[in-house]
Amino acid sequence: MIAKPGARVSDEDIASARPDIILLAWAATGKRANPQITLAHRLWQSLPAVRNKRVFVIQDELLNTPGPPLVAGAREISRILKEFSGVSA
Repeated sequence: MIAKPGARVSDEDIASARPDIILLAWAATGKRANPQITLAHRLWQSLPAVRNKRVFVIQDELLNTPGPPLVAGAREISRILKEFSGVSA
C-alpha cells in the first residue's frame, strides 16, 4: 500500500514507490475500468508492475461494500496475489 487508506495518491507517489504489482479499483466504473490507461502512463513506464503487465482491475464495489461483496473482494485480491507470486490456490 503506497498511501494511508483514503488518502489521495499522486502519479509521482506511485512512480517513486516502484510497485511490482498494481491493483486498481476505480470508483463507479465497475468492469469498465481500463488498465491500458495505466500501462500507457508516461511516469509509470519504468515501473516493474507496468513493464511486466501486472496491473489488475478489481471492481470497487468489492472493496467498498460491507458483507459478502467485501469477502469476494478479499478473495479476488488473494487470487491475484497468488497468481503473481506463483503460489497454487
